[in-house]
Amino acid sequence: MTRFLLTLLATAFVATISSSQDAGNMPIVSKASSQQYAAVHGAPSCATLAILRGDPDKGPSVVEIKLTPGCIIPWHWHSINESVVPLSGLLEISMQGQKPTIIVNGDYNYLPAKHIHMDKCTGSKPCSAIVSMDGIFDIHYVDKSGAEIPAEQAIAAAEKLMSKSATKPVH
Repeated sequence: MTRFLLTLLATAFVATISSSQDAGNMPIVSKASSQQYAAVHGAPSCATLAILRGDPDKGPSVVEIKLTPGCIIPWHWHSINESVVPLSGLLEISMQGQKPTIIVNGDYNYLPAKHIHMDKCTGSKPCSAIVSMDGIFDIHYVDKSGAEIPAEQAIAAAEKLMSKSATKPVH
């Protein structure tokens, strides 16, 4: 009986140690060459992301987002706070009630929860940025008045705007 209790106690101890050493407690090195990019759920197709740490669907995370030149993520807000550090390109951040700001490699942008903003990759080169989120990722699109609208409606309007501003081929 004593041996059974000791084995049970040792198993419980090992399980506790193993569960406490989740990815949040381990160092992570994410090599650019091995990152896998996927479409951003609920965003225009011109935006992709690679998860660097955590899981945006379950809690805090860090991702790298890539936007093609001219890509617009229309007016929206999140339930979480975001920190953005651009890596490349000219990333224009428009915050409700303020003039648009272009951020570049090494700049820092903090967006508090529920702050309405829009993102655009300006210039002729793709944009990429590291985005740190402090909770489960969500996106709520809004119209000009700030009223929430369906993602499909917001994305369709953004894609129409992007197609109008796309560079026309020279004949």
